[in-house]
Amino acid sequence: MDGEEMNYWQVAAGDGERDYSKVFLDYGVMLIGPGDHGKYFEKKDYYDDKDRYKPNDVKYFAEQVKEGDIVVLKKPSGKLWEVVAVGTVTGDYKHLPAFDDVEGWDLQHCRHVGWKKPKDGEPMAGLARGTFKRIDKKDTIQRIDELLKSGVIKPPEQIPEPAEKLDDEDLIDDLISHGLRPKDAEEFTQTIQRIRRLVKWYYAHGKDVKEHETRTFLIIPLLLALGWSEQRLKIEWKNVDIAFFKSPYTEKDNECIIILESKKLRAGLSPAEGQAKGYADKHPMCKKLIVSDGCCYKLFERNGSDWDTIRHI
Repeated sequence: MDGEEMNYWQVAAGDGERDYSKVFLDYGVMLIGPGDHGKYFEKKDYYDDKDRYKPNDVKYFAEQVKEGDIVVLKKPSGKLWEVVAVGTVTGDYKHLPAFDDVEGWDLQHCRHVGWKKPKDGEPMAGLARGTFKRIDKKDTIQRIDELLKSGVIKPPEQIPEPAEKLDDEDLIDDLISHGLRPKDAEEFTQTIQRIRRLVKWYYAHGKDVKEHETRTFLIIPLLLALGWSEQRLKIEWKNVDIAFFKSPYTEKDNECIIILESKKLRAGLSPAEGQAKGYADKHPMCKKLIVSDGCCYKLFERNGSDWDTIRHI
């Protein structure tokens, strides 16, 4: 450290609806956004605009954090804070495209962190609201140091490579190679294009897009394009947002095989997972779950009494 003073920082594990903590701990990182406009040091004029960012978290994150600084990963816990992990910054600022969609947010601004999980789950005072802030209170710093000494190291996994973008023509060819008629493959791709345009408009103008609107205008058109007929889908069925059936629904043949729980656009999918799994427990024939905000989709498959994540798109 060459005599430099060590700083203490706090970073949020989410925003109340989303929970990023598993991603942070799994890959040994802390992330903030928005990051879609590229690397901070190549777009400083954009990120330093105080009218756009108040407070300017990205500037502090990229310029002021240094290797050896200490970080607290926090969640709200009533009027106090749950310390999910404490860690030491282990590298310089990076902009990583692999994190362009974390629970619906673009969090490409990255610092590597060696995380430790605290042995006790005592709530902590002295932290503050906000995505990323410096910690100056001596009592809080002392408590953080204690947690850092006693915490259990969380070894990181390798960060996945960014997903390759699939050209529409390549998508059509791939669908045809799997047996879809060329006409149907082209119509499916056109549906994807319409959904993209509508999502783009919603992001720019639709600040109050409700859950039933994403279900009606974004999710159902995709399901119909995938070949699910109206007769095999039930909307708002027994508290389930969308239930899928093996054959056309009747009062006698009413065992759903897939459950989809929808959320409003950019609301975060984590809260919907537990809700969907609770519904599925009442339907033993249901082997798959989907949670979606109309743009992002998470797919789960039943594995005994548990559910395995099989896709996140």
